[in-house]
Amino acid sequence: MSVVLIEHADGVALVRYDRGGQANALSASAMEELTDVAHRLRADTTSRAVVLTGTATVFSGGIDLSDPLLWPTGADVLEQHAAVERGRALCDAWAALPQLTIAAVEGPAVGGGGVLALALDLRVFGRGAHLRLPEARLGFNLAWGGLPRLVSLVGPARAKRLLFTDLRVDPALALDWGLADLVAEDGAAVDESLRMARDAAAVPPLALRMTKRAIDAQTDQMRLAHGDSDQFLLGRLLRDAAAARG
Repeated sequence: MSVVLIEHADGVALVRYDRGGQANALSASAMEELTDVAHRLRADTTSRAVVLTGTATVFSGGIDLSDPLLWPTGADVLEQHAAVERGRALCDAWAALPQLTIAAVEGPAVGGGGVLALALDLRVFGRGAHLRLPEARLGFNLAWGGLPRLVSLVGPARAKRLLFTDLRVDPALALDWGLADLVAEDGAAVDESLRMARDAAAVPPLALRMTKRAIDAQTDQMRLAHGDSDQFLLGRLLRDAAAARG
């Protein structure tokens, strides 16, 4: 059963991710579907802007820790590494879209859900939204390409504060730090994102794509994330080893 719905209108694609009552967590199958959607949109020349959203109450609670494909136990190290790489492939696919991309965030965007939102060009927060990246507190680095994207948005000092204090970033702080580009009333994040997307869709399509590519080239720090999946896996292996020792 598909957990992703796509709507097209006025040069804008609206992508809704909804797993039902499961904190909208990112399972392996959901991540694969969202990655496939991004690949299809990359080849879509009719859409000039893309809005990604979750449900009316949660963007995404992050990785689904109950999914054995994402959190395999007893697997060899390469299988575990492949599981970690799923998230990097997901975020890279969305970051690579030539259209303007906007995350419409209602409710929490936590962990991998927050990193996915950071992979898009812009973010619109509802007043009840918040961002949390608890990875460091849990013994992991921020993977999936999230660290260079975070630092490029907020700078090194704020990135350290956010990660090391498990800061819950509310809409006002997100707007002040550049993590949100607009704050909407509760329930209006999608509508405001669509309005912004339609404005962008009015730009001549080739100019939009060339300009986005040029801006991204000026700020691309993703080469600095070359080892983040390896570091995440190492953190997990060290945790498992410590647990085994009791």
